[in-house]
Amino acid sequence: MNHTTLYRKWRPRRFGGIVGQEPVVRTLRRAIETDRVSHAYLFSGPRGTGKTSTAKVLAMGLNCEKGPTPEPDGTCVSCRAIVGNSSIDVLEMDAASNRGIDEIRDLRDKVNLAPAAGRMKVYIIDEVHMLTAEAFNALLKMLEEPPEHVVFVLATTEKHKVLPTIISRCQSFDFRRPSVETLVGKLEEISEAEDIEVEPEALTVIAREGRGSFRDAEGLLDQLSSFAEGRITAPMVRELLGGVGPESLIETTYALHERMASEALRMVDRLAGEGKDLGQFVAELLAHLRNLMLLPYAPEVALAAVGAEERPPLEEQANAIPTAEVVRLVEALDNALGRMRRGGDPKLELELVFLKLTRDYTEPDMGAILGRLETLEKAVENGGAATNFVRPAADSVSEEPPAEREPAQRAEESDVPSGEASVQEDADDRGKPGVDLASEWHGIMGELKRRRQALTAAVYGEARVESFDGEVLRLVYPEEQSFHVGMARDPGHLDKLGEVLEERLGSKPRFEVRAAGGESAGADAATSEEPQTTAPTEQHTPEPTSEDSPPEAGSPNGSGETVAENSGTRPEAMGNDDVIQNQREVFEIAREFGLFDEKQRG
Repeated sequence: MNHTTLYRKWRPRRFGGIVGQEPVVRTLRRAIETDRVSHAYLFSGPRGTGKTSTAKVLAMGLNCEKGPTPEPDGTCVSCRAIVGNSSIDVLEMDAASNRGIDEIRDLRDKVNLAPAAGRMKVYIIDEVHMLTAEAFNALLKMLEEPPEHVVFVLATTEKHKVLPTIISRCQSFDFRRPSVETLVGKLEEISEAEDIEVEPEALTVIAREGRGSFRDAEGLLDQLSSFAEGRITAPMVRELLGGVGPESLIETTYALHERMASEALRMVDRLAGEGKDLGQFVAELLAHLRNLMLLPYAPEVALAAVGAEERPPLEEQANAIPTAEVVRLVEALDNALGRMRRGGDPKLELELVFLKLTRDYTEPDMGAILGRLETLEKAVENGGAATNFVRPAADSVSEEPPAEREPAQRAEESDVPSGEASVQEDADDRGKPGVDLASEWHGIMGELKRRRQALTAAVYGEARVESFDGEVLRLVYPEEQSFHVGMARDPGHLDKLGEVLEERLGSKPRFEVRAAGGESAGADAATSEEPQTTAPTEQHTPEPTSEDSPPEAGSPNGSGETVAENSGTRPEAMGNDDVIQNQREVFEIAREFGLFDEKQRG
């Protein structure tokens, strides 16, 4: 005896059996009851949601011997013929394989013929979006002036590809993708009627794998009923699908979050050794991380595709891992999955991304590098006038000892007492920011991440640099993200941000943080430090007299300006090589960056 697949055996025979499409069912039932059936319908939606089945139930209701009725009996000659695809009054055509104008012309020649046995002729055209432009035009003519005894039902999974003129002549119904709970309920009904033993968790896995398709979920249950020698379990389903369990997903997520590179890489090796599809594993891991990301903000969305038995460990992990960290993992894994699909070695790509995530390896900020090179080039073109150029950190460019300055430069410096010169330089440089912080903000956040300060980067990553005058950095958050302001004013986060800015600017700025539309509040990280005194002068600089002694913080200097404490510039400017002092240093840095060779220095 031939075996009938479950999805064909359980195809709906009446409107009551169509699950998850209540608005469509209610409208069609009412149209039959009131004799207001339209001459053309357009059913659109994902595959396996019941479009063709609904069209056949509509045809059965119109031609049933007890009809027209919204509840066809399914036992009369007409109903049995429609179910068996042998009715000459109900024609089902696949537009994917019959997409030309010749097929539509043949249909046009037959459409005027009266029904042979039933009341109405019903033409079901599946995947109608596959028709050619000429075929669409021929179909349009039939839809404009159809015979009274004809009903067209057009079905498509891509409604946007159907001509607007076709859509305007049809009553359109959008079929919704069923939820996991709806699919589980349908599978439970089928398994009980067919005496298939299956555990609840296995039904959840089957329904999730069905991805909103009744046909796919029922087909998978049918396959598992033949595969299993007894009760169908969740591990058995995953073995057949080649997937991993929720335990492995949770374990991998913890390993990445806690920077356990060895555990993460061993997981990749174990899955590859078991013959698992690593691409599918990454897709499942991304789905798990998506649930973690959405759970704190939209739990009903996050838990829609999660079984009841999987929810407690998911909620526990969501409470343990910050959302910013989850977003970091999602972005990196999504890029890795894209490279896998473009032909990259799955195991190598996964090992690479896991190592980057656990060791905080990141790509260099090319924007910041190009910005510094552009500033350096301008300084070289201007003959070394690099007053606004901030020298790179010591680990990037070797510093030139102060003793190697040119004699003329030292002579010029010796004419002015060191303390007074330092104050004068601070006064001159005040209000001149060393870098454009707005354009380098992304690179600054990247530096925080490289220092394993991902939370601080997440706090300030949402901020926008409103202004920076060399002393005060003003940050503003969008109004809808004003909750970040409190964390942004936290001294711990300010100190970490201040350390990065100090390396780039030569000093810690003062901070003002506010939300858009709100008042700003000071959050000065620099004032937490003790005021620094002027650095000792070099031996060749004369001892300052009492009249030339450096002014104390808050006292007026020789230029009539007031030097405030922690004004955003280092007091020991004379002894600090973070700011370029003369033309020689410009050429030294340019040579180290390879902008020109030794011959060009002359």
